[in-house]
Amino acid sequence: MHAPVLVLAAACLAGCPSETRPQATTPVAASHGTIVDLEARFAATSRRRGAKAAFLEFLDEESIVLQPGPTWGQAAWTVNDDLPGTLDWLPDRAQISADGDLGFASGPWILEPRDPKGRRVEGRYVTVWKKATTGWHVWFDGGFGRKPAGAWDARTSAPSLGPFACERGPAVPPGELQLLDLAISGIQGGETHQQRLLARLDAEAWLFHGPAVEGAGAGAAREAALAALPAALQYWPMGAGTASSGDLGYSYGLSAPDPGASADASYVHIWCRHGDSWRLALQLRTRLPSN
Repeated sequence: MHAPVLVLAAACLAGCPSETRPQATTPVAASHGTIVDLEARFAATSRRRGAKAAFLEFLDEESIVLQPGPTWGQAAWTVNDDLPGTLDWLPDRAQISADGDLGFASGPWILEPRDPKGRRVEGRYVTVWKKATTGWHVWFDGGFGRKPAGAWDARTSAPSLGPFACERGPAVPPGELQLLDLAISGIQGGETHQQRLLARLDAEAWLFHGPAVEGAGAGAAREAALAALPAALQYWPMGAGTASSGDLGYSYGLSAPDPGASADASYVHIWCRHGDSWRLALQLRTRLPSN
């Protein structure tokens, strides 16, 4: 989705807030299906009223979006024009924390241009939802796009619910996940970034590196995705969030080919606790525009 579409659509084709926030007042059960239901309402609003109206309604005031670097969500969608078409999406995986206050969804998106001569664009998104006293809102949204290559047509209407076996643990400050980003950065003690990233991956982890909308989950596909990453890749974390149940969290920021280089991509990590250790369950990377 989502946010990078503003930049991508302009390239291929050349996120006023609701006062009532209806989704925030509707009580929902703490289940993985809750996140799917929230996504369905979010996407339906985009189809009915346009992407800009949908994002301004569902984004939290403190939300972050990738456009394509991290920026304030409400401000970004307020100043940008609406998309030149209909943005739709469907999650293919969704997870909620044990206490039901944090969740995420990921799946394919499609932009159907209003102009018959315009180009369709498809992509992959990750959205993080957080429940506060006012209800559920989007706290993070990012993704990447490409010319259509079958991902949207191959979408499934039955998403994987709770694909990661996260375990409840003590609540931790968000900064702990940012430190993990730094810990797998660069080359340390003779270990490359890929080696330390592999040691941190959840057994069911998925890597989404643009423009590969389908992602890499295991076997040769995962090995190829890891091998394509710079050996000394450096993460520069800019923010994070964790569930009160200590089982699920996320971090985001910029990355560079090595510690001394300029940032060339942005990322979001979904973290899952296993015992006393955090494992990387999902990674999404999107390239920044080259100068």
